[in-house]
Amino acid sequence: MVGLIALLSAVAVGLGLVWLASEAHYQGCIARANAEFPAVPVSAFGGSKVATGPVKVSFVAQRAKALKDCHHF
Repeated sequence: MVGLIALLSAVAVGLGLVWLASEAHYQGCIARANAEFPAVPVSAFGGSKVATGPVKVSFVAQRAKALKDCHHF
């Protein structure tokens, strides 16, 4: 009985460690994508004196592709 409990505990700890490693890998992938393709608002108007106007976010497609490639396993 004690052996079975120890075995189940070891399996649970092993699964927990695998899950933590998977989460760390996934979060690292997201952090790399955010660093490589930052979501910086840029004006649709090209000029340094224009502070207003339509705003769009840079690197939308590239960032979405990089995030799509992130997986847990």
